Amino acid sequence: MSWASRRRNKYLAGGIAILVILIGIPLFFVFRSQPTCFDGEQNGDEAGVDCGGVCALYCPFQITPPSVLWSRSFEVAPGAYNAVAYVDNPNFQAGTLEVSYSFKLFDERNILVAERVGKTFVAPSKTNPIFEGGIQTGERVPVRTFFELTGAPVWLRFSKQTSLLSTSQYSVRDEEFAPKLDVRLTNASPAEDVRDVEVVATAFGEDGNAIGVSRTIVDLLERDSTVPLVFTWPAPFEAPATRFEIIPRLSPRE
Repeated sequence: MSWASRRRNKYLAGGIAILVILIGIPLFFVFRSQPTCFDGEQNGDEAGVDCGGVCALYCPFQITPPSVLWSRSFEVAPGAYNAVAYVDNPNFQAGTLEVSYSFKLFDERNILVAERVGKTFVAPSKTNPIFEGGIQTGERVPVRTFFELTGAPVWLRFSKQTSLLSTSQYSVRDEEFAPKLDVRLTNASPAEDVRDVEVVATAFGEDGNAIGVSRTIVDLLERDSTVPLVFTWPAPFEAPATRFEIIPRLSPRE
């Protein structure tokens, strides 16, 4: 290689090095410093480390804890009880895909009769009926039901909260023997099938207290369709039912 060629290559290499210094290094730091929701730092518009702002994860201090409105249990067979708790989540767009809970049933001496633990989701800005069936108590009779959410759930932002599930045209029959509640469940979405819909039906007496609860699961509810549901109870209610509340539960989605 001639002396002139070596000199030309040296100048070319030097020019490339200068371009790398003047352009490449600043670009590296620009892109490197872009905040993300997974970098372990509080940056951008985050309210905490990787939470709040545009992040899907809410910071714990941004959440108003859900409250238990009431909880009760009802005998469905000798020594077997169904339990339900109404949990109110006041957070408009915050929900959790999994939270642990426990039901504790106590007798008249306030001694623990039975306990049932489980996991469920909590949808945003809704009353969530949490149901547990077939709790065995033996020969002991529970008179008080205590429910609590346990653990530390992860609260996520769910912006798509317009539910197209609805219930209608309910009627009750055979109330004096073994009540049956006929309900129609509708998915009004023109484009989306839904799966694993939990539907909880609660009967209330004239005094406004719950007197019975039942649940069913709909494996698949196709778009723009309606299905009939039947809720049953094995024995008459302790008082005449004056109203029923039927709540479909569907795990929150983004």
